[in-house]
Amino acid sequence: MNFKQYHFYWKSFSELSSIELYDLLNLRQQVFVEEQECAYIDADYSDQHSDHLLAYDGSQLVGYLRIVKPNFKMNDGKQYSGPSIGRIVNHTSKRNEGLGFNLINEAIKKCNQIYPNQVISISAQHRLQDYYERFGFSAVGDVYLEDGIDHIKMTLKSELKYSFSEKVSNILKTRNVYLFGGLLISGYLILNTFIKDINEDAFNWVAKIDNTYISKSKFENYLESIGESRKGGLLEKDIDMVLDKLIDEELLIQRAIDLGMLETDSQVRSVIIQKMIESILSEIDNLSYSDQDLKNFYISNKDFFASSPKLQLVKLSFDKSSLNSAKKAQEYILDGDFVSAKKLARNDVIDLPNALLPATKVREYIGPKLTEIAMQLEPGSVSELITDTDSVHLLILLKKEVSVTQEFNEISEQVRNEFLKREGDKLFLEYLENLRSWYDVTKKQTS
Repeated sequence: MNFKQYHFYWKSFSELSSIELYDLLNLRQQVFVEEQECAYIDADYSDQHSDHLLAYDGSQLVGYLRIVKPNFKMNDGKQYSGPSIGRIVNHTSKRNEGLGFNLINEAIKKCNQIYPNQVISISAQHRLQDYYERFGFSAVGDVYLEDGIDHIKMTLKSELKYSFSEKVSNILKTRNVYLFGGLLISGYLILNTFIKDINEDAFNWVAKIDNTYISKSKFENYLESIGESRKGGLLEKDIDMVLDKLIDEELLIQRAIDLGMLETDSQVRSVIIQKMIESILSEIDNLSYSDQDLKNFYISNKDFFASSPKLQLVKLSFDKSSLNSAKKAQEYILDGDFVSAKKLARNDVIDLPNALLPATKVREYIGPKLTEIAMQLEPGSVSELITDTDSVHLLILLKKEVSVTQEFNEISEQVRNEFLKREGDKLFLEYLENLRSWYDVTKKQTS
């Protein structure tokens, strides 16, 4: 299949410019709200905890998806132990050009890179189940209603990170070494672009670019990797080729520094910052903890691990000037005549879905005050008249599922993931605090 070429950019929420954020929200609303006629709260406060993939055709944003970080509890109550891919969308003018296929592939690669050996989840529209199965996703559980559309959970196990020599070996099994040798070496160097400064008197070196040295040990490691990946072993010509590649890479890095890319290019800075964070958090792999530590953590955070209460309700709203209509509607409801009561209410722009929703999702539709009142109602009951700034409301609770505290043994893996996440957060904050003591940081008064 010949796909049109698009430009893809990964960004964290903090890296998104105001225009990029506006564009992606606009694109999501064009498709999910307008095209699919689904009235729902798109800005769900999960974007701040996601990595965002933006696809451009020239200067136009034509495709988008996000990867929500593992263990983040979303407003609709969903929480996955691994990364979850969502808000997958492409512009109506770019359908059938392979954009959706490329978006999913890029997301899977990103998950493999930063969340290796974890389960990737998608809350997929049921009609697209066959499509996602082409990527290796499998359906889990039953079809469920989400924002008025049938969905199904699908999962895919992300790959383990392979060492470079394993990757090279796999590629060399199916590719001509002489045709791809230079490409493989370049790929290896890209993964290892940060060449450390070394002391000329203390170490052997093979090349020098201004005051930066390429060590003999690094050079020999690259050669060894290539030799191990090739059936015929290392060739004599590889020695000069690898050294020239190392020099070329270092020249490009030095030139990027001279051009100020570390200061001005957000993508370069993002890669470096991401690599630093990954390096810091990798220390969590060496953390020692016991089952008792996890149980103590669970006991201290029982409220966090309790399943969210769910509500199914109807809200009728009236203008404040129509207080008599609100009172009459309340009487109709108490007499069992819901149809007449609804005729007296105004037509809201967004109606609550006719389904059980987590309280966090209900809050998105009716706000914290009305949600709190709804939580106090019993199934089948109607609220008193609720007055706010310019409206009067009635709540009718149809169904209610109370929150349940899950036992440790039922969610031990979730507890472990959350424990490690918080320990990682503490490790990262401690590292940043140490950096502030290692370097001279001065804040200038801004007011």
